Amino acid sequence: MATVLLLAVLFGSVVAIILMIYLIDRVKRLETLSLEASNNSASQPEPQPDNGFLGLSGKRLWDAMSGKIPDNFNQSDLVALKPRFAFVLQNHIETLFKLGKKDATDGSVMGAPSNPVEISTLRGAISSWLPTQSATTIYKAGFESVEADEIDINRLSADLDEAASELYARVDIKKTPAFSEKLMASTPAVVMPSAEMLDESIDEEPPETL
Repeated sequence: MATVLLLAVLFGSVVAIILMIYLIDRVKRLETLSLEASNNSASQPEPQPDNGFLGLSGKRLWDAMSGKIPDNFNQSDLVALKPRFAFVLQNHIETLFKLGKKDATDGSVMGAPSNPVEISTLRGAISSWLPTQSATTIYKAGFESVEADEIDINRLSADLDEAASELYARVDIKKTPAFSEKLMASTPAVVMPSAEMLDESIDEEPPETL
């Protein structure tokens, strides 16, 4: 009888030990799986909010619009963005001109314009980049327009429209707004007196005194 009880206790102890080993191993496996899942979740990038341009911005957006198709994009997707980009491009040009005009009005020294520039859209702000030479020409036109005479206004208007037309052509957007008519119209030209005007003022008789 004692032998039977001893065997039973021994068998029960062995079963308990096996069960404990199984449970410990099971807990370790669950901890390992949980840690791997946590690491995978942390390594995955957070989804970027839709900016209306399939995640493109800055120089990548300009390159895509001007014909350099990024990886994992197709031509039809980019063509569909052209009308929306036309709004960004127009606002970027106007912003550069106004920044130049503001700097001149504030008495600042003409420098290089900011590039890229944040442009507000219905979906939020978008970082817009333009080729440096064109951006500088537009900014300079705004800066120099503040103290420009009639002759300089005509020259600056031509520079502004030429730079804008080149940008629109590079992104294959057909209709170019008349930027000089809109932006230069608010710029009063400094009228220099001509020789005829000076002669007339000299020839005028002085007013009679009573």
